[in-house]
Amino acid sequence: MTQSAADPIPADAPPKPIVKKMRWPVPFIWLVPLCALAAAGYYLYQHHEEQATQIILKFDSAEGLRVGQTPVTVLGVPVGKVAEIELSADQRQALVHVDLQRPYVSIARQGALFWIVRPDFSDGNLTGLGTVVSGPYIEAVPGVGEPEKEFVGLAKEPVSLGDGLIVLLHADQLQHLQPDSPVYYRGVQVGVIQGLQLSSDSTHVEIRAVIRPRYAALVTAGTKFWSVSGADIEGGIFSGISVKLDSLRALLTGGVAFATPEDHSSEPVKDGAQFTLNAEAKKDWLTWSPKISLPPEQPDSAQNQQLQSVGVTSTITGK
Repeated sequence: MTQSAADPIPADAPPKPIVKKMRWPVPFIWLVPLCALAAAGYYLYQHHEEQATQIILKFDSAEGLRVGQTPVTVLGVPVGKVAEIELSADQRQALVHVDLQRPYVSIARQGALFWIVRPDFSDGNLTGLGTVVSGPYIEAVPGVGEPEKEFVGLAKEPVSLGDGLIVLLHADQLQHLQPDSPVYYRGVQVGVIQGLQLSSDSTHVEIRAVIRPRYAALVTAGTKFWSVSGADIEGGIFSGISVKLDSLRALLTGGVAFATPEDHSSEPVKDGAQFTLNAEAKKDWLTWSPKISLPPEQPDSAQNQQLQSVGVTSTITGK
């Protein structure tokens, strides 16, 4: 027998629960996903900041380098580590992939130099002895130009001129230049070629030159650079032949000369200034003779001894 809706509820029947819909305040509803979104954004930012930037160094040999172990340093400070080593497509070079730490990615710019530090006992020098135990490592000099991803590693440590002026020269062909080639102003060696490599698009050669601090004021925006071979031959069969060797070093390794116009409105340039390296000098460049004050020479400096050049002049008289 069923009980109709009009029948009274028994006294011992349990009470019915009262169900109410809970309403959350609108701002509180979005608080949790907003916090999650902020946390995710912070994580991505931290990951981006800590993520390394990879560059490729091309060496003739990667002997002694270890993936995941060999460090890359600047002034003794670790800035990266070797991540991978492989052969180039023509199997003539070792391609060393380096992961640079995020705070030091600015090192990989046009004009940067990289070389492998190994024990060196040549020419009476004893350098890199620490690598006998620790193994070789890659040392770097930061660049000053546009960001780059590929660099040609040097065979040895470049000549250091302290706080010298760094200029970048662009040439269509290398023309016998190599690291340590001299840089001349009016026949006086005032700098040195520190490194060279192909541009990132392989259209020209990039040459890093360092001018000694004392002579940095000689380089202005109007300065012209050209290649020199070190030998200047004049004369004929009947008048005799005069052979002037401005520098035996330049004869063997090539060199660079520059001249600055008599334009007093042109101020000295800063590190990273870029110039075209001409194949030869124009006649008017050789007549430029601006008056530029230079600071006093520092006597008995190691830099002076490094930059000494030898001039030899010989005359062969025709009969």
